[in-house]
Amino acid sequence: MDYVSYFVTAFTTIFVIVDPPGNIPFFIALTERFSHEERDEVSKKSTLIACGLLLLITIVGDHLLKFFHISIESLKVAGGILLFAIAVDLLLGSARKEMYAKRGLKHIDVDSLAAFPIALPLYTGPGAITASIVLSAEAWDLISKVLLLVAIIFVYLIVRFTHIYSDAIIGILGKSGSDIIARIMAIFLAAIGVEYVFSGLESEFEKILKIRT
Repeated sequence: MDYVSYFVTAFTTIFVIVDPPGNIPFFIALTERFSHEERDEVSKKSTLIACGLLLLITIVGDHLLKFFHISIESLKVAGGILLFAIAVDLLLGSARKEMYAKRGLKHIDVDSLAAFPIALPLYTGPGAITASIVLSAEAWDLISKVLLLVAIIFVYLIVRFTHIYSDAIIGILGKSGSDIIARIMAIFLAAIGVEYVFSGLESEFEKILKIRT
């Protein structure tokens, strides 16, 4: 895989999982009681926390796998199943995100809301964490690792952009339009999950065949 293909794969994978346009209604619902300045503060802090955490996990991902003695193949299979489960939840109406939103309404201060549930797990959840570790493990040199970090930063810049223009975007798309985009993203997310599972199983089968031969 060349650098351009790897960057495109990394960007699209993280973008589909983070789903900036699909999360706009949840961000608005969680911050509608705040003033414009407070909403902007929540946006800045939540985006920085979510992006910073995913960058950190991406950087130390290989070390985490070694520490817990987890192979990349096992992570792909487990992560693929997880991504598929998240996709099914999105297709069925995002019950998980609605639960997070209801719990988030209990937070009355900006800092608490920015950290949970907006930064975690709305924008940096188990799916994004798993994908970033897998993508990091697939990076073959320093340049590819840097490209992965840049792809992550680009995704969260888009998240910040959707926050700034959230009212305008919802005004154009409407709630139903945003739901449609979220469900389209869920289909791609399910496909990514299946691809991870097949890739992990294929690698494991190849190892078994090599051992037997």
